[in-house]
Amino acid sequence: MALLTQQKKSFLAPENLLPLFVVVSVGMSGLSLLGILILGTVTARLANRPVPTLVQTVDGESILTESMDHLDRTPETIRRFTADTLTMMFTWNPVQQDASGGQVVTDQGVEVGKSRATTRSWQASFALAEDFRPTFLAEVGEMTPSDVFAGTAQSVLNIESLSEPKRLAAGQWEIEVVANLIIFHSQHPQGLAIPFNKKILLKAVEPPSDPLGDEATGIQRAVYQVRSSGLQIVQMTEIVR
Repeated sequence: MALLTQQKKSFLAPENLLPLFVVVSVGMSGLSLLGILILGTVTARLANRPVPTLVQTVDGESILTESMDHLDRTPETIRRFTADTLTMMFTWNPVQQDASGGQVVTDQGVEVGKSRATTRSWQASFALAEDFRPTFLAEVGEMTPSDVFAGTAQSVLNIESLSEPKRLAAGQWEIEVVANLIIFHSQHPQGLAIPFNKKILLKAVEPPSDPLGDEATGIQRAVYQVRSSGLQIVQMTEIVR
């Protein structure tokens, strides 16, 4: 018993504590190094894992996605947004068929300044920057014949060409549109073509989150859809040839 007590005391003697501390420290350092190696391996595997390219929407539709900067837009997205916005803005046809197959005027338009624009033109105008929208929408209203709201005139925008978007700065592009606005009415049943050649400046904006519920109206959904592309038209000027 005395021998065991003596050995215990010698083990805990001050001259033995330093080597014991060194051994424990080396052991803890080894465990820490092992943990860092394991963490580094897991991180490397995650970093090298392919970026997900397939996303499924809430309605079950699967779409391919591509990782890109929040201010970047593909040329095809810019071209489609431009074409869709202008077509919606300048296609005026408030006459639709009723249940019996007859024609009925369903759109009395929206007052813009001293004139009226069709509801679809007003909806499309939400694709414009707010400091540009009122002025341009008033010009569209002045261009819209009053016969449109009587159901005796309509129009179509015939786009002949869209240039490749030219990047001006981060999130800003310029695109040229060559088109004809063709107006049909009683005096010109064959169609009156008005040249529509514009240089358009666009910028990237944050796409809105969908705040609409089941009670949203058709107009509210149309306005949201116009803004969901994450682009805005900032300016339009005539192309000088």
